[in-house]
Amino acid sequence: MTLARENIDALTGLRFVAAFTIALGHTEAVWLEITGIGMPLFFTLSGFIIHYVYADVFAGGRRGAGREFAIARFSRIYPLYFVLLAYSMIRGPMGPALANAEGLPVLASYFLACWTWWPFTLNGELLLEWYFHISWSVSTEIFFYIVYALVLYRIARLTSLRRCLIALVGFCIGAYAFFYVLFLTRDVWEPALLQQFPQFTARTTNFNGSLYRWILYISPYARIFEFIGGVLTCQLFRLVRARPELRARIPSGALALAAIVVIAVLFVAFRYLGEHNPWLSLGNYSFGAYLVSLHMNFLFAAPCYLLIFSLALGGSAVAAVLSSRVCCFLGDISYSTYLSHPMADRMLMHTGLVVTAAWAHLLVILAIIYGMSWVLYSLVEVPAKRGLRRLLTPRRLAAATPSGGG
Repeated sequence: MTLARENIDALTGLRFVAAFTIALGHTEAVWLEITGIGMPLFFTLSGFIIHYVYADVFAGGRRGAGREFAIARFSRIYPLYFVLLAYSMIRGPMGPALANAEGLPVLASYFLACWTWWPFTLNGELLLEWYFHISWSVSTEIFFYIVYALVLYRIARLTSLRRCLIALVGFCIGAYAFFYVLFLTRDVWEPALLQQFPQFTARTTNFNGSLYRWILYISPYARIFEFIGGVLTCQLFRLVRARPELRARIPSGALALAAIVVIAVLFVAFRYLGEHNPWLSLGNYSFGAYLVSLHMNFLFAAPCYLLIFSLALGGSAVAAVLSSRVCCFLGDISYSTYLSHPMADRMLMHTGLVVTAAWAHLLVILAIIYGMSWVLYSLVEVPAKRGLRRLLTPRRLAAATPSGGG
C-alpha cells in the first residue's frame, strides 16, 4: 500500500528491547521501574517510524493518502487489540461489569480504542488499574496517528538540516520547560481540576487512582511530546541521509554509546530519587522531585531520540547486534509480546507446573510470553493485516501503489 522503504533493521531490534523491558518489569517486581524506559522507547520510535514510512505519501499530496494511512494503521493495530479485548470480555468479569447503562460509555471507548482520551473511572479507579489495562498505550498511540495525519506530517516541509536540528533541540528544551512549569504549579491546578472531577483522588492520597497520574502518564496529551520528537528525529535523519558525505562523518557508534550512558544515568537517578525523595508531597518543588515526575512522560525522550538516530545511521556495534535475525524476529512479534504478556502467569497456572526458584520462574514465564507472541503474530497479526488491507483498499489504489512496509 505505501511506498517501498529500506527497512532499518536496528530499529526493528530496538522494538524488541522496548517490549522486553516492559515484559520483564511486569514479570519481576524488582524490575518494575525499567518499564519507564520501555514506554518512551515505544512512543519515540513510533514517531520516527510513522514519519519514515508516510512522510512522502502525505507530502506528495497523493489522492487518498489519508485513507491509505488509516487502513494501514487500522489493519496493523486493531485486529490483535480486538481479539485480546474480546477474550478479556468473554473469559473474565470485564464484560458483565460494563454491560449496563453506566458502563456503556466505557465499553464504547474500549471498542473504539480511545479510552485514555478521557479520564474514565470505574468503581472509583482509573481504567489503568482494571482489566486489559495493558492496552492503554494502544489508545494513546491511535491519538498520535490522528494528529500525525492531520498536522504532523507537515514536518516533512522542514528541508533545512540546520533548522531541523535547531527545531529538535528547541523542542526538547521546550518540552522539559513545559513539564517543569506543570510541576511547579501542580499544587494549584490539581486541586482546581479535582473540583471538576470529584471521582478522582489527590496524588498524595492515592497516586494510582489520581487525576494527576492520568494527565501526566496515561493521557495522550502529555505523551504526544515523545511522539512529536520522534517525528522530528526522523526528519533530521532523512535530511542527513540525503547527504552521504555528512552521514559518513557522523560517529554513530559514539552517539549510540552516549545515548545508552545517559539513559542508564537517568534511570539510576530516577530509581534512587524515587525511593528517597517524597516527590508527590505538597510543597516539594525540588529538582529531584521534578526529575522523578518526568518519568511519567519526557524523562528519557531526548536520549531515546539520540539512540534512534544513531541506530538509523547504522555502522555501530549496537546497530549490528540489533539488526541480527533473532532481534529482528523478536522485534517483529513485539506488539504481540506487549499486549499478551500479562496473560503468561495465567497460562503457567493452567499448566499445573509449579516453579519455585525465582530464576526458573522468570525463564518459564519468558518462554511462555514469546511462545504466545509467536503464535499470535502468525495466526492473528499477519493474516488479519493482509486480509484487511486487501478488503479495505480500493482496487484503483492497490493497482497504482507499489507494495511496501507500513
